[in-house]
Amino acid sequence: MGHLRSTIIGNFTANILEFLSHKVVRINYLGDWGTQFGLLQVGLDMCDYSETMIKQNPLQLLYQAYVEANKRAEIDPSVSARAREAFCSLERGNTDNMKKWQLFRSYTEQELQHVYQRLGIRFDEYRWESQYSGKQISSILHLLETRGLLKNESDGKKVVEINEQWRVPVIKSDGSTLYLTRDIAAALDRYDQHNFTEMLYVVDISQTDHFAALFGVLSSMQLPWASSLKHIKFGRIRGMSTRKGSVVFLSDILDEIRDIMATKQQESHTTKVLLGENNERTADILGTSAVIINDLKQRRKRDYEFDWNRALQVQGDTGVKLQYTHCRLCSLEKNSGATLPLECDSSVLQEREAVLLVKNIARFNEVIMKTYEDLEACILVNYLLQFCNLINSAFEVLQIKNEDVHIGSQRLLLFHSSRIVLNQGMKILGLQPLQQM
Repeated sequence: MGHLRSTIIGNFTANILEFLSHKVVRINYLGDWGTQFGLLQVGLDMCDYSETMIKQNPLQLLYQAYVEANKRAEIDPSVSARAREAFCSLERGNTDNMKKWQLFRSYTEQELQHVYQRLGIRFDEYRWESQYSGKQISSILHLLETRGLLKNESDGKKVVEINEQWRVPVIKSDGSTLYLTRDIAAALDRYDQHNFTEMLYVVDISQTDHFAALFGVLSSMQLPWASSLKHIKFGRIRGMSTRKGSVVFLSDILDEIRDIMATKQQESHTTKVLLGENNERTADILGTSAVIINDLKQRRKRDYEFDWNRALQVQGDTGVKLQYTHCRLCSLEKNSGATLPLECDSSVLQEREAVLLVKNIARFNEVIMKTYEDLEACILVNYLLQFCNLINSAFEVLQIKNEDVHIGSQRLLLFHSSRIVLNQGMKILGLQPLQQM
């Protein structure tokens, strides 16, 4: 669940860059290396889960095995020793351990892809921390050494000195690598593969020092592209758990959101929010829309408190409002009886509501550029929510049926243009616009 915000913000960032014609490669970088995976192996042995059980429910069972091993390790030091040995065996390429590790990793990736699909999010590449060990690390250490950047500490650590003030460890005293070392290798590999003009790391604000160290080491290596790396930092979500307790799996949260949204729609007597033919899918999209907009309307770098009722309310400034307004516009175009004209005749769009809509449509490019410059989704979110208020006010005044044919067609063009803008904005934010609810 802790990765929800990085996923939503990363998706929005990629979307707005693509909208502005950048070529974007979306990489999901997954940690799968280190002593904690020795603990996982020990936990799996303790819990005695079969491969069939794990395949059916990988994230839950692997997590439970890891928790069990950690609990045992707190009271029995031998568990930690077994975990270190299990990971060393993995590093040495033990065939049985490697096969299991690769199998569980493939189950994990399949499960992640299913969850991301529900959110309407895709990745071009899945990369793993384990890809950057051994040979790649040796070549990096050699490069650092030949450039006179690698220093030896008295305790056996190897460090890189940055600006003669900051000594950044890249090798532990026992000779093993660090997460930072693998991130250096990953950056070099990505540049070799993609020759990027900019690389953005969408990671929470607590990792600020890590990225300062990473960028500092790469700059010390005098790599011409080191200045093009950016940390897109964000605050944390507080209070995010299911109503049943502290389970924090994203699939559980999404299931709960879908069920709550379905119930709210079925109970709704005062609004026009009705379920379409594909009830569960519609409720799922509405629920994820509510959660995405609840997150993206916050300032990116701020922590915020998650509140279920506020996130899932049907009324007010929510993701549901954007979906509802988009559906109303789709319905209007389908059922108005008017025909879209080839040209705009502004002389018949003089009502205050019509003028406000035209002005707001004209602001779209300005809002997009400001959103892009700051990489602040809340700028676009606030614009779209205000836009929906104007559209819904205009519905009450700018009638199309039983109106002069020319006036009706011009009003339809105005609502059609509004729908295009709303649709584009929603997609940039990562929403899947519905045509009916």
